[in-house]
Amino acid sequence: MKRLPSALCALLSLFFFFAATFTSDDGVTLHYTSLGKGRPVVLLSGGPGFSSDYMTPIAKHLKGRYKAILFDQRGTGRSLLETYDAKTLEHKKLVADLDALRRALKVDKLTLVGHSWGGILSMLYAAEHPDRVNALVLIDSGGPTTASVAKFTANHTARMTEEDNAKLVEWYAKINSDHKRAVFEITKARTPPYFHDRANALRFAETLTEDSFNDKAFWAIVGQIDTKFDLRAALQNVKAPVLVIHGKSDPLESAEEVRDAFTGSRLVF
Repeated sequence: MKRLPSALCALLSLFFFFAATFTSDDGVTLHYTSLGKGRPVVLLSGGPGFSSDYMTPIAKHLKGRYKAILFDQRGTGRSLLETYDAKTLEHKKLVADLDALRRALKVDKLTLVGHSWGGILSMLYAAEHPDRVNALVLIDSGGPTTASVAKFTANHTARMTEEDNAKLVEWYAKINSDHKRAVFEITKARTPPYFHDRANALRFAETLTEDSFNDKAFWAIVGQIDTKFDLRAALQNVKAPVLVIHGKSDPLESAEEVRDAFTGSRLVF
């Protein structure tokens, strides 16, 4: 079979996703897809527990100038585990996974675009490896401490409608008998309060599948964050440019804290 001309391969790479895997330091097979050509930009989804799929529109936006990398973090999407606990999903292992991805991509430094929990993971990596960060874009990111958590919970709860809460009651009652479906329906019911426009929220929720969110990964990762969690001192060592993007109506009011954790960062609402 003849090989495609290199110019044609380069053109095709701008329009098609390419799936790939690499092996973590502790032997876990991790999956990612790429779109476009150029310097890699790694997209980190939120939750924790969401697959990378919902960040595909950002990948398509970037493909003309960069190679967008949709990374399924361990325990999410196609990067599944046999066991989900604080040991298999230890924060240090999540950071090590990113560094293994950096080596697989054959770059000295990573450009990270992190949304929500993905922003926290980006900060964890930057705190551990400030010299291996090319740039950070933190979108509606969780904070470098837990200071914003209580207000977020209150804001999110206040935005739940009677319809949303009725769905929660219905599906929490089925969490043991039909766990995967129940988690899926609960995730959809909890989606609208995150959005400024409920119609957009409902359209987004309809794109989710039962494989979009893994609650086992969520609980294992979140359970490691306590009131002592604080990345601020370590993040002062980051010299790379940092852009913080935050929705004015986001129930998570962490934008200023994220901005202030870095020297010379820029915040855009």
